[in-house]
Amino acid sequence: MNSLHQRLKLRHITVVVEIDRQGSLQKAAESLKISQSAVSKALAEIEAIVGAQLFERLPSGMRPTVYGETLVRHGHLIASDVQRAEAELEALLSGDVGNLSIGIFSPLAWWRALADCIGDFRVHWPRVRLALREGPMEDMLENLDQDLVDVVIGRTASGFGSELYKLDVLQQDAPVFLARQGHPLTMGPKALQDLLEYPWVLPAQPNIVRQQLEFAVRDMGLRFPSDVLSSQVSPVMLRLASQSNSLVLSSQCIAAELCAQYQLQTVQCALPLHIGPLVAITRSDKPPTRAAAAFLRSLGAFLGHDGTQN
Repeated sequence: MNSLHQRLKLRHITVVVEIDRQGSLQKAAESLKISQSAVSKALAEIEAIVGAQLFERLPSGMRPTVYGETLVRHGHLIASDVQRAEAELEALLSGDVGNLSIGIFSPLAWWRALADCIGDFRVHWPRVRLALREGPMEDMLENLDQDLVDVVIGRTASGFGSELYKLDVLQQDAPVFLARQGHPLTMGPKALQDLLEYPWVLPAQPNIVRQQLEFAVRDMGLRFPSDVLSSQVSPVMLRLASQSNSLVLSSQCIAAELCAQYQLQTVQCALPLHIGPLVAITRSDKPPTRAAAAFLRSLGAFLGHDGTQN
């Protein structure tokens, strides 16, 4: 194979990605606003450079070969890098410092320390164009892989993605159950078996914390509750807990905020469970942007060395 970095042009990447997206040469040409012959010529050039067929010509359209899939996957990353560079340059030319996109693991949207830190960052870095995304960790990490976010605030399983990502520990955390104010379980410390008498709201399987909880109950020789509602922590579930005897499994870092908003209380029960710490995740294969580095420094300073809010 000839050296790609010397012969492969950005227009080649654009053509490959668009053929894959559109599924045909004609539609790719229309999308790129060039002639079909120009798309065919560019594809022939790329296949000559790579030394392999990139697409199969089928009656249903163009389908990438294993070589095409590889180039398409990296092509999306290259195109994303170029778009991010264009946006950052545009921001700098207009007098701004740059762009910053933060992915937030959905439950941490209730983490007051994070919200306060973002507000503080906006005050001290007003010329950074800031965008926030929320969602499941899988989606946020996929966005990080695709360069759609600069940093993800969340948690991962121990050792997960150690070669792909750089993880900075922000704060230790622990699981807790929340109950309505005046619930019988809020009257002093309780044992785990006391909680078995009430309905539970737990994350849907597969979930590591839920599995730990099931094993802990069975190791005690007890039966796991049959009245379990599978759901992530959400406004609907929290309102349900505030109006019933249901117990919602949450995390310590957001418990105070949830209790204040939904008139709940923390159940004083030492749960034999472990969850990973809260972390800031960036890609290990590229340095953070100026804005991302500034945010990470600000977040670390705001939380303090031991993860407590200043």
